[in-house]
Amino acid sequence: MKMDGGVAGALFSPRSIALVGASSDPSKHTSLPLQYLAQHGYTGRIFPINPNRKTIGDLLCHPSVAAVGETIDQAFIMLPAPMVPAAIRDCASAGVRVAVILSAGFSEVGEQGQRLQEEMLAEARRGGVRLVGPNSLGMVNFVDGVAVTANEVFSIPTLPKGRLALVTQSGSLLGALVSRAAGRSIGFSKMVSVGNEADLGVGEIGAMLVEDDDTDAILLFLETVRDADCMRAMAIRAHEKGKPIIAFRLGRSAVGEKLAMSHTGALSSDGAAIDAFLADIGIMRVDQIETLLEAPALVTGCKPARGGRVAVMSTTGGGGGLVVDALAERNVDVVAPDRAFIDLVAGRGITISDSPLIDLTLAGARADRYGAVLEALRDSPHCDAVVAVVGSSAEFRPDRAVQPIIDLSHRIGKPLAVFITPQAEESHRRLRAAGVATFRSPETCADALSAALRRRPPVIRARKGDAIPMPDLSGFGAGQLPLEASLKVAAAFGAPSPAGVTIPAMDAYMAEDMPIRLSYPAVAKIVSSDIPHKTEAGGVIIGARSAVELAEACGAMVRRVRQRRPDAVLEAVRIEAQETGLAEAIVGFRIDPAVGPIITVGAGGVLAEIYRDIVLRPAPVDRQEAMEMIGEVRAFAAIRGYRSLPLGDVEALAAVVVSMSRLACVENARVIEAEINPVLVKPEGEGVVALDALFVIGDPAS
Repeated sequence: MKMDGGVAGALFSPRSIALVGASSDPSKHTSLPLQYLAQHGYTGRIFPINPNRKTIGDLLCHPSVAAVGETIDQAFIMLPAPMVPAAIRDCASAGVRVAVILSAGFSEVGEQGQRLQEEMLAEARRGGVRLVGPNSLGMVNFVDGVAVTANEVFSIPTLPKGRLALVTQSGSLLGALVSRAAGRSIGFSKMVSVGNEADLGVGEIGAMLVEDDDTDAILLFLETVRDADCMRAMAIRAHEKGKPIIAFRLGRSAVGEKLAMSHTGALSSDGAAIDAFLADIGIMRVDQIETLLEAPALVTGCKPARGGRVAVMSTTGGGGGLVVDALAERNVDVVAPDRAFIDLVAGRGITISDSPLIDLTLAGARADRYGAVLEALRDSPHCDAVVAVVGSSAEFRPDRAVQPIIDLSHRIGKPLAVFITPQAEESHRRLRAAGVATFRSPETCADALSAALRRRPPVIRARKGDAIPMPDLSGFGAGQLPLEASLKVAAAFGAPSPAGVTIPAMDAYMAEDMPIRLSYPAVAKIVSSDIPHKTEAGGVIIGARSAVELAEACGAMVRRVRQRRPDAVLEAVRIEAQETGLAEAIVGFRIDPAVGPIITVGAGGVLAEIYRDIVLRPAPVDRQEAMEMIGEVRAFAAIRGYRSLPLGDVEALAAVVVSMSRLACVENARVIEAEINPVLVKPEGEGVVALDALFVIGDPAS
């Protein structure tokens, strides 16, 4: 699709542009868009808007957009923030379709700025104007020479054209990525800085780029997710079109952890929920900014790997070892050649060992030997992807090891990544021209390959359908549910709690205060809505062997908690018989502010936040997904039959995960954060038990 109509056309291929707040002073950023449009060959009409000047250069200045008297596709607004709403109103009266707003000082600066942004957006919606920004550094269409931006990197003589599109939430990264890409002979089709995403955002603009005939892959530089549903729709369409989306996400917020009441909230609020969401919608997430530029060739136009086994071949043991180490650090399965492969290449006069690194040594830097091994790896069923490492010959004799890669690249049929140990710019250029993914460091090579192997098709998640029956919460106000109510909700999800007795919280007890019919050993827990994490306040005791011992321990516990948390209201003490099992799990649910409902399962207990051995998915999930999640938790290997250890009831645990995830389907469920921790997993066939639970609910729907 050529962008010659509609919002996409007005944004990326405008036939006319109004530069609102344009300046003739070359020292000001507001003069740059006019310079860049002229420099890079824009052929449409340009209208500088500045009531204080009659001309800028040889162009007539207009006091307002409406005064131009012509229909204008796009306005680039460079005014102080308080003047922007009126400028949008002016644009609307002139029929402007898209306004890109450079101005800062809106929602990013606080409540006053947020109100100004809302006023601006209201003007746009009344007038039918679509907005990019505010706080946007603009848009560049490299193919057609349209540079509507104030980023100074576009002072470059020519725009490096290519088939990658970039959507970034950080405007300054436009210049950084253009500069870094140019050093790799990588070009772009289009770039957009979305800023605050008051209106058009990553998802909607990305959807335009998915339909763009000049774009093969889309790169995202993200700080957060502002419209999860729109991004999911964009990713699904990109998958249908065969266009990979690759994302780099900046920063992990510690603020979210402080705001979360449950372990689940802390474990999913540091960006892990966004990462899980990106994986769920089929977007590759890379860890290094350089990988964002180098990875597209690994997946563009290529079939996904059938599995996760990677073979590494090299002419340099050291260089190959660097890649093997980097892959291993990312838990990528680097496989040694099997006997059939060793015998196959031996028949071609090449001797290799059964080491995970196929080290051809210096003798392998010959076209016939390197090509023979690469061709054998292409056909071998023992690996699903290949990393080809080339040493110094890449810089001085590319015909030896680099040319065989180029010759075979279109017939490999599985992901192929090339790491070149020296600088070797000519070899990198040749490989890129042939469409081969080439990397300048072992870390970016491993980062890209790991992300490619994890990539899956987008999941279609329906948040309608059957939901687990919920206990009546209408009698509770917003906040943390009492323990007894939380345990009832947990039981509804398939995790019943042990029978227990609640007694008043006192500083001292007698043996006769303890429950008469109680099996020992016993446990006791403080009950307080002010203390979500009992162990941190010293509010849990275990292993009491008699009524006397339990009474003494309960009194000591209450006194200890009062000392540590004098602000807390201690409502009661809950006493239960101590349960035994094979493992402790945490199952959690949270409405993430960025990506919506998230379900979590992982190693539980008091050390859940320390080990962070958890797996997240957008909710809801089905049984198969729940079992896959449990399979990814390292600590659960012990209950999945590792080395003949007793099997745990993982089916029962999976049922709890599925049931809790169905909170995403409950209309007006009110549950905004939930956690059963620990869930005690008993032997196979004996179920699970909720030893503690925490549910946080919001206000009733109005």
